[in-house]
Amino acid sequence: MRQRRGPRTEKAETALRRDRLLNRDFVLLWQGQAVSGVGTSLSQIATIYWLLQATGSATTMGLVSMAGAIPGVLLGPIGGAIADRFSRRRLIVIGDALLGLAMLLLGIAFFVIEDAVAFKVGCLVAAGVLSGVVNAFFRPAVMASIPNLVPIQRLNTANALNSFSMMTSMTIGQAIGGVLFRILGAPVMFLVNGVTYLLSSLSEAFIRMPQKLPEASPTLRSLVRAFGGDIVVGLRYVWQRAGLRNMVIAFAVLNFVTAPLAVLLPILLDVHRGLASDWYGYLMAAMAAGNLVGMGLAGAMRIDGPSRFVFGIATLLGIGASTLVLGLATNPVFFLAANAVSGIFNGVMMITFPTLMQATTPDALRGRVSSVMMTVMGGTMPLAMGLAGIAADAVDQNVPVLFIVAAVAVAGVATTMAFNRSFREFLSTRIGVSVGG
Repeated sequence: MRQRRGPRTEKAETALRRDRLLNRDFVLLWQGQAVSGVGTSLSQIATIYWLLQATGSATTMGLVSMAGAIPGVLLGPIGGAIADRFSRRRLIVIGDALLGLAMLLLGIAFFVIEDAVAFKVGCLVAAGVLSGVVNAFFRPAVMASIPNLVPIQRLNTANALNSFSMMTSMTIGQAIGGVLFRILGAPVMFLVNGVTYLLSSLSEAFIRMPQKLPEASPTLRSLVRAFGGDIVVGLRYVWQRAGLRNMVIAFAVLNFVTAPLAVLLPILLDVHRGLASDWYGYLMAAMAAGNLVGMGLAGAMRIDGPSRFVFGIATLLGIGASTLVLGLATNPVFFLAANAVSGIFNGVMMITFPTLMQATTPDALRGRVSSVMMTVMGGTMPLAMGLAGIAADAVDQNVPVLFIVAAVAVAGVATTMAFNRSFREFLSTRIGVSVGG
């Protein structure tokens, strides 16, 4: 006769499974993110090239990108507080479901309505704003959830695997995105994105996530007051740790410099190099492939202590050099090589820095600290994207010059960070087997 297991036995078995890196719950999150990555990359390429063809305006392209980034800046701290106060699993599932429905509606609108360019631009803005709102809650929940699902000593590898799967799927989407845009058009690509979000939400619905939630506030007023206190605590935690604070500020500056390049790259290829939309997909795929290599290196190598500082500065200088090549080169092969190299450095950086934050932050604060990082670091992006289009049109779309300026700025930020003592000390922190808090 089969014995019924008690709650204590089930908890022990769950804890034992989580001693493994590739446990059931982490794999569910992992595969959900991977599926939606394909659709997201297809949708991004469709949006950029549809805007370029329909409007020919760098300013419009920049403003649409800016509209999607603003909600994350305004709502980021709130999203982190919610990720620490409510079920992270539920936030992740609902977020992907909402984005899936939104992209399906966008695709249908583009299919049904002919011409009406201004209306379709408005639909893209609305979809971007909704995406920004959802991601303000979704991203802190995902970042805060990974340490709940894997052993802390495997956190670096878990982040690498999660990012690796996402970048693999995005590499596939980006490699074929330019070709699919030419063959199928934007509406079909929006519909595909909607389906992938819904599949991702379905996968994530089966995750079992341990999370100790604070006691619920009895009234709406006390809940609002608690949220305000949560946000202040997260901000204070980041501000009082000079190394973490300086890292966040430095990356905010870097985002301001480099974020507009994604908006300007199609103009560089189309107007200045005479390359079809296929090449944008190839370049994005080259960068994504480089990301995979970089993430693999970061996950396989033990980048800890002082070696993290060396790798960090090297990645930033490498990104600056790759950006300079994009501004100067005319041969598409050099574009591919530069994007691949830049992707490798980005891949290392995307694993190394978030892992350090996760491992050094108590679980009860992790969502708020994640949201503060993303809010401050992403806060400059909307302004930068809007200004990028305006600047490009102001210089008669002389985009190569803007790439060269960005490369010099990245090198300057990296040099400044290298000589900052608190940044060096924080980046050289050795991650222990467990995290207190």
